[in-house]
Amino acid sequence: MESIKHLCSSLLQQFKRRNEKQLRDLKDALLKEATLRSSKLYFEIAVTAYALSKITSKPRLLTREYNGELQRIEKSLGELVDGIGRYDDDGLLRIIKRIEEDMKALERVDRRFFRDVIAKGRTKLAATMYAQGISLGVASEMSGIEKQEVQEYAGSTMMFDRVKEEISIAERIKKARKMLGE
Repeated sequence: MESIKHLCSSLLQQFKRRNEKQLRDLKDALLKEATLRSSKLYFEIAVTAYALSKITSKPRLLTREYNGELQRIEKSLGELVDGIGRYDDDGLLRIIKRIEEDMKALERVDRRFFRDVIAKGRTKLAATMYAQGISLGVASEMSGIEKQEVQEYAGSTMMFDRVKEEISIAERIKKARKMLGE
């Protein structure tokens, strides 16, 4: 299991490099950790990684015109990395909310791309967790998305057919024991 500090540092570095593929890979790693740990913090960071990968996938958002907004996002990501170990989960979640606000500033500037990419990310990642075998209730609670919406998204996108990696109960128990030092 990767440390949250390492994952968040990688998130900052890959966003600075505007590396869409690595951001998607980090989203996957963070979502896996969120699933294994049943962690809202990891889930919210995964949503952030998803949104950042969407930003970097649009060349027009990487132009000088948007430099101020992108630098604010980088600064807030740096605060998240620095806050790990200094703040509890609630403090880190407040920083993540600030990062979301920085990303929403891009939405105000360019409505062609953004239709609340953060809300879409939450729904998509909750449905992914559900398709991987996490209970609908846990996926809904962690994401803040209604159960029916998670089910509808998973069903309409045929996510169950696409998810390659189902996290078995045995693997979850093994990881939990490892975390508890057993």
